[in-house]
Amino acid sequence: MNGGPMDETLYALCLSTDPAVSSAVVAMLARIPSFAVTARELDYQLGPIELNDVREAHLAIVILGDDPSTGLAVIEEVHKNAPATQVLAVASNDRHETIVRALRAGADEFLPLPLDPNALLKVCIKVSALRRAAKPNGGAQHAQVWVAYGAKGGVGVTTLVANLGIALQAAGRRTVLLDLDLHSGDLALFLNLNPGYTLRDIATTKRLDTVFLQGTMIRHRSGLELIAAPVPLPGEGPLALTSEQTLAILKLLDTTHQAVLIDTTSAPLDATRAALTNAERIFVVTELTLPALRASLRALAWLQEEGVEGAVEVVVNKYANRPWEVSPAEAAKTLGVPIRALLPRDDAAVYTAVNSGLPLEEVKGGTALQRAIAALVGGEEAPRPESAVLKGFRRLFSATERGA
Repeated sequence: MNGGPMDETLYALCLSTDPAVSSAVVAMLARIPSFAVTARELDYQLGPIELNDVREAHLAIVILGDDPSTGLAVIEEVHKNAPATQVLAVASNDRHETIVRALRAGADEFLPLPLDPNALLKVCIKVSALRRAAKPNGGAQHAQVWVAYGAKGGVGVTTLVANLGIALQAAGRRTVLLDLDLHSGDLALFLNLNPGYTLRDIATTKRLDTVFLQGTMIRHRSGLELIAAPVPLPGEGPLALTSEQTLAILKLLDTTHQAVLIDTTSAPLDATRAALTNAERIFVVTELTLPALRASLRALAWLQEEGVEGAVEVVVNKYANRPWEVSPAEAAKTLGVPIRALLPRDDAAVYTAVNSGLPLEEVKGGTALQRAIAALVGGEEAPRPESAVLKGFRRLFSATERGA
């Protein structure tokens, strides 16, 4: 998929002495999902490589011939004169000696021919992650962590998260959704996505880093990215994601995205607690019914005990402005917290959106509800001098020390 409106642009340079192999590599680059790759082919036996071409490239792919010596010299030249360009060495000869020589010459990665599309995708993901980390002030940028929490099931948290995420992305914020509803997470279904990886892959990996985490995400056509909840395996309970694992995920997302929007379960899981106690904004989603308000009141009391009540915003969903509802004023008085938003009830639009995997703005009658959800994008706190996630690690470690 090359050239989609929300695909990330990468510039690649393919250096080879075999036009057929070079063309095959360029064709594969054009099919890499979620990236719009512009690739040029150069024959390095025809003369010196123009260094400006190399320095402009994000990725230089050097295809080694049967005698790799000339190609290895090209790798050394690229590594020396364009240190910001990632170098991928490719060869049909994948003997250990060839790989070692390529890496010693300055290659960052080595892949054998014929190329595996998934392996090439992982290289592109790594290049993307390194580019973001190298941006000016990139190290000082922190992602805003927003959590949507429904103390009672069925109040519409997932609909809110899916459509608020699309609104954030449309507002120019690089956004990732994290589905921490480990009992029955449906964000992928709501977005009509079929993820190849889920939180289970993240929880079981022995080496969690930015490149691996980026590889587990699936991108929506809006540009929004999703880390999906796993489907519970037969005979097994929900994934036991720990607080430490949750915070490790948030710490990595803190440097790669501008907004992390989290869907949670109402169950008091470790992952839910870690997300709620490390969020800049917490949307407590409720309805104007006594059971929903009572559950929300208990949740607010718990959040106050955790010292994060200042981040809480009450969002009333399915507001119909009917006499059988508890009035918004009475609800605010009962909860002791002002109501941040009243989201209008529109069952037809919501059910159509869910069943078709479409955003509310794309279904008949969904515009009013989508606008009300998008209005939540405004009003967030200014970026804090320190990431809330880093504070979360200190809180976790302090608790561990107290318990020791």
